[in-house]
Amino acid sequence: MGWTFPWASAHASDFNFDFNVSFTEEQQRADAVEYNYERGGHAMDAAPAPEPVAQLGAICGTDAPTYSRDRPGMSAFALEDGVVYHTYSTYARGVDSLWGMYQWLDRAPKGRNETMIRGMGDLRGPFWFRRHDEYGKS
Repeated sequence: MGWTFPWASAHASDFNFDFNVSFTEEQQRADAVEYNYERGGHAMDAAPAPEPVAQLGAICGTDAPTYSRDRPGMSAFALEDGVVYHTYSTYARGVDSLWGMYQWLDRAPKGRNETMIRGMGDLRGPFWFRRHDEYGKS
């Protein structure tokens, strides 16, 4: 249809800190993390870290506290007559629709085939997805 619109990235800026999706180590230590309009109480903030958070950190080559300093979030803005308007933000599970694999798995006969973990609110058991070259391993 010929539609175009500009994309922007928050890379190398303070934007993620301004919109509460990135946090400093000092904020974590002071229990001053506010994410998804809540201060504390999120599974990512638990100490000790729940096993899936530790596993996700390890998959990314880091520890759980470092891994949990960046969290999912998406914001939309409109530029009109030189004024920037913040039109929308979503966090946590609200970002799922942007992660292509979840949309396909949710429509598969067994869904995501999760047996132990159903979202970040119920963190137990082994992590359920693997990289393509790990599927034969148990």
